[in-house]
Amino acid sequence: MSKQFSRRNLLRIGALAAAAPAAMTLAPTAPAIGSGGTPGDRGGAGSKHPRPGWEAANWRVKPFALNQVALRDGIFQQKRDRMLNYARNYPGTGGVFDGPDRMLHLFRVNAGLSAPGTWPGGWDTPNHLLRGHFTGHYLTMLSQCWADTGEEVFLDKLDYLVEELGKCQRALDARPVGRVPGRSGKAVRLSDPHPNQYVLLPAGILADVADVTITAWVNLVAAQNNAKVFSFGTGGNVHLSLIARVSATNPGPRFAITNSGTSAEQRIAGDSIPVPVGQWAHVAVTLSAADGTGRLYVNGVEAGTAAITLTPASLGATGNNWIGRGQSNNDPLLNTSVDDFRIYRRALSGTEVQALAAEQASAPAGSPADLVAWYRFDTDGETASDHSGNRRDATIIGTSYHGFLAAFPEGQFSRLEPPTLQPNSGPNAVWAVWYTCHKIMRGLLNAYHLTGNEEALDIAFRMGDWAHQRLSRYSQDELDRMWNIYSAGEAGSMNEVMAELSALAHGSEKRAQYLATAKAFTFTTLFDASIAERDELNGRHANQYMAPNIGYLRIFEGTGDRDFHVAAKHFWSMVVPHRTFSNGGAGRSEHFGPRGVITAGFTSSSDPRHAETCCAYNMLRLTRNLFFHDPDPAYMDFYEKALHNQILSSRRDVDSVTSTEVTYHQNMWPGRSRRIGNTVEYSRYGGNGSCCNGTGLESHTKYQETIYFHSADESTLYVNLFIASTLTWRDRGFVITQETRYPTEGLSRLRFEQGGGRLKVRLRVPAWATQGYTVRVNGRGQRLEAEPGSYVTLDRRWNRGDTIDIDMPMSFRVEKALDDKSVQSIMYGPTLMVVRDATPSYREFSFYRDLKLNGDLANSIQSTDVPMHFTTHGYTLAPYYISDPVPGEFNAYHPYVKRIEPEVVFGTVGSGVPNDGVRDENGETFLDRVWAEAPFASHGHFLHRVRQVSTEWVTAGRHTEEQRQAILDAATQARRDLDG
Repeated sequence: MSKQFSRRNLLRIGALAAAAPAAMTLAPTAPAIGSGGTPGDRGGAGSKHPRPGWEAANWRVKPFALNQVALRDGIFQQKRDRMLNYARNYPGTGGVFDGPDRMLHLFRVNAGLSAPGTWPGGWDTPNHLLRGHFTGHYLTMLSQCWADTGEEVFLDKLDYLVEELGKCQRALDARPVGRVPGRSGKAVRLSDPHPNQYVLLPAGILADVADVTITAWVNLVAAQNNAKVFSFGTGGNVHLSLIARVSATNPGPRFAITNSGTSAEQRIAGDSIPVPVGQWAHVAVTLSAADGTGRLYVNGVEAGTAAITLTPASLGATGNNWIGRGQSNNDPLLNTSVDDFRIYRRALSGTEVQALAAEQASAPAGSPADLVAWYRFDTDGETASDHSGNRRDATIIGTSYHGFLAAFPEGQFSRLEPPTLQPNSGPNAVWAVWYTCHKIMRGLLNAYHLTGNEEALDIAFRMGDWAHQRLSRYSQDELDRMWNIYSAGEAGSMNEVMAELSALAHGSEKRAQYLATAKAFTFTTLFDASIAERDELNGRHANQYMAPNIGYLRIFEGTGDRDFHVAAKHFWSMVVPHRTFSNGGAGRSEHFGPRGVITAGFTSSSDPRHAETCCAYNMLRLTRNLFFHDPDPAYMDFYEKALHNQILSSRRDVDSVTSTEVTYHQNMWPGRSRRIGNTVEYSRYGGNGSCCNGTGLESHTKYQETIYFHSADESTLYVNLFIASTLTWRDRGFVITQETRYPTEGLSRLRFEQGGGRLKVRLRVPAWATQGYTVRVNGRGQRLEAEPGSYVTLDRRWNRGDTIDIDMPMSFRVEKALDDKSVQSIMYGPTLMVVRDATPSYREFSFYRDLKLNGDLANSIQSTDVPMHFTTHGYTLAPYYISDPVPGEFNAYHPYVKRIEPEVVFGTVGSGVPNDGVRDENGETFLDRVWAEAPFASHGHFLHRVRQVSTEWVTAGRHTEEQRQAILDAATQARRDLDG
């Protein structure tokens, strides 16, 4: 359970914080290897209680808990320590709970609780539509920091935050969400912060009405321009409506009716008598077909009159009949209370209207023949009963349920749902409400999984009940319409958390409800396309359709329905490699482009925002989970690329306890930096509160989660990543350290510090390791078939002190853009090497003239005195992961260069045959095809490859026989150059 915080504990923790130095140390807290956990411990570093998070019974491979793997000295630990420092000290004001209190501020405000202090900033600010999501990421960060280090400060912050969120949830349950005191009896409260948004009246309610009177009592909360008291119509061209206030300069009400568009509106202006704000007011409109006159009244006083020849019947059978909503999405929902809404089928006289406005209680309105409908709102629920006796009951849009928890009003969910389906723009905009819900629920479940906080699970269960009640009302077609709304319909991995709740729930009914809700987040258009391997991603918002695939795997794990596994697997294959940059990122301006198109717009003035950091975060989560089911080395090759380049580079190399210093986008244009225009990507939206700030809290506090895996039967250890670390595998009695300076060099040593016994050790052979891969056990070489992009297995009995030495020589190579093979990135092992230069156009490099039989570009690249920094063609090459360590300076870089190889040459020997000007169907040049097979064992093997490609090119009509012979002669003469 969550800790209870006594005043003594608060003072103790506060005193410790006050005594700490202003600049907290970055030194990591190493786990005490072999130390035991105390009774009731919750799984921090050094405990005997591993908490690996979610695990599925049908995984072939499983992870270790964060508290079983400790990072050692290296770039990953350095980046992690900067984020640990942020987690300990944010926002830098000295109080231990100042950070959690900021995360709670907007939740407390929304729940009507006392909310001292301020908010995180960025998107987590009052009135921002995504507020609250950052708190979910913060929960996850604290959970991971506790599991990683065992430092009590993280658990204290986390428990306090969970306990206070529970109070907010209970307060939200207790709020008045039905009716409010009205002018006579009860009234309906419309628009935020109340869940009720507007009232939907039956279709065709005025279809046979000529003369009409519409009256209502309203209590306006704010002076809103162009907000409608009522509107009946079929859209902007056909409607009748009453505006409560036209504008600041024209604050009176206005009635309009048209069947031919806005320009043809017949209007009654009530300029002389504004509808008051903050008090009950009676408004009425009468239309008389007999004399063609319309009148507008406020509190029984005629505020305007005009000639009106149109009648409600002139509009036909209208379907959009609303109280509190206009025909356009650009019309704000009316923020008001409404009582005693009446529609008469005749034009009341001025005296009759005055009598209605003067009544202290609702008087009889006449017979059913005199009334079309009469709504009193005296009973709770979604239905507004028709008191006229005509049975034209209305529906109040905006249902509330217990278990709701958010930093914004529940009505935001109602606006997204049918029949409203609001977009992410305009005065009634909705922005990714379910995405925000997922971050909160994910954070709560991580608090439970990683620290054992039972209250966090209870809060998540109640949120799950609430989600089920909201979504179980809708058909799949209605859900698809909702999930297809750009950005507003983004739901993160809500299906993931609901499927996990299903597995954790007690009782078959709850499990079934949660699982059904998980499936409700399936967007069938792309789901069906993925199963059929139809690539329909072009133009789609990347994160919106990336994250649900993680949940598809959870549903597969809970049901065995293979379609969900297949959909996720095929989706991954549509992104990797077809939409993946050389840094492992994807997307431009947050959207997928056409399949296979990488370089579009790189040198134009179009939007330079590439590789959103959240995309890499989601793709890594998806990749990792796919590997648990199918340990395909290709997954780990991508995982290493994205983690080692985009994620590692996303954290700026400076200390901060006030900002996450995590990039939003990462520019892939030539000569740009991590500043786009005047926007610094590390501090976009204030450095706290954006989506990528949030995922950054998580990514940089869990680097160790994928270094090692084990088979489900614990007979096999997978060594996936070469990161300095210590694995403590208590179930098998092993403690294993990995010592490496990777990626500076391709050497890694595994040492069995404790334990012994039979164990298969599967060592990853990266796809880039083309210059050899050797393994020695206790100094003895092993005979292994080490193919790049595979695993090799050592199967033996291990003893304390045994060592495994891995040598995978680093080499320079290029990675070509799929849509233009002349646009290439320079890679050194797993590392993207960027050209340091600010020129906004491609730098042009040639390499083939300098290649030797090993195919390494190293002969054209020179080392420097700075580790991992090189020079070539007069430019500096530096690792992409170095992230602007000098405050105020932003290193301009080129992730891609232009490869210029005009002639088929071998060393210094030219052939006279054009190279770049002739390409095959895949965009490859002749030399590309030859050197793709490097390294070559001998000059003879090289000549064989040249002959092979030359024959293909002559057959295809790309080269003549004369050109073929010239190429063969040059290749033969170049032996000395190539052997070099």
